[in-house]
Amino acid sequence: MARRNNDDGASVNLFPFLSILVCIIGCLTLIIVVVNLIAMGKGEGRTPEEVERAREYLLIKAEKEELQEKQDKLKIDIENLIQKSEKTIAARDKLALLKEMLNNQEEIEASREELIAKFNILNQTNKKLIKDHENLLAAIKEKEEEIAKRKLPPEPAKLKVRPTGSSSNVQPHFVEISEAGIYIHESISEEPEAIPIASINQSEKFIKLLDLVSGNSGHSLIFLVRGNEGAAAAYNKVYDVVATYNQGRQNRAIPGKLPLPGEGKVDLSVFSKFLAP
Repeated sequence: MARRNNDDGASVNLFPFLSILVCIIGCLTLIIVVVNLIAMGKGEGRTPEEVERAREYLLIKAEKEELQEKQDKLKIDIENLIQKSEKTIAARDKLALLKEMLNNQEEIEASREELIAKFNILNQTNKKLIKDHENLLAAIKEKEEEIAKRKLPPEPAKLKVRPTGSSSNVQPHFVEISEAGIYIHESISEEPEAIPIASINQSEKFIKLLDLVSGNSGHSLIFLVRGNEGAAAAYNKVYDVVATYNQGRQNRAIPGKLPLPGEGKVDLSVFSKFLAP
């Protein structure tokens, strides 16, 4: 069999493909050129009004940026002013506080002598109270020793207080007076409140009792005086306090007096309706 030549139908012709590719490239190049020319024509063909508006836009934009910078700077200045204002307000408040403290200090200095005088009075009263307390303890100890020597019962017989013929509608207030002090009876079963003689004129309890008796005709004040010299001297001091209280008053506290013969405990059971249980 005869061999075929290698050129018989084995070669490929590429001319049509290259021709198509070159044509496409040429068309694209033409399109690009035309588009650029159109764009250049549009830029060069603007009207004067459009150019003026563009120039105004640039000026307005620059002015806006400048105003924005000024606004930012003003914000910073306002913040600084606010901080300075806060510091100023704080300094003003501190100055007002210091001024008030200074005024208070001046008032304290002005009343210093009065405070010193009151302190001295209170100091003297305290010394008297201490002395009265010591005397009361000594009297208690003396009584205990006397009871131990005589072998007396621990409690003496009760001293029963009876009505003296006054109106049953008048509420009595009983104040027992002994050598050591006074005792305000407000209850049948509870112990009376004790007030030393040295502080009787400063006792709010006793002064309120005088106010009640002097301001109300339905109340009366009765002193129960123990039967010894010390109690009689204490009664005179209490009576002087009442007399001082009545000076210059239209309504006065007029106390009555009942003696207590003996050292027994006061029995006010007859007046139970006027006293607390």
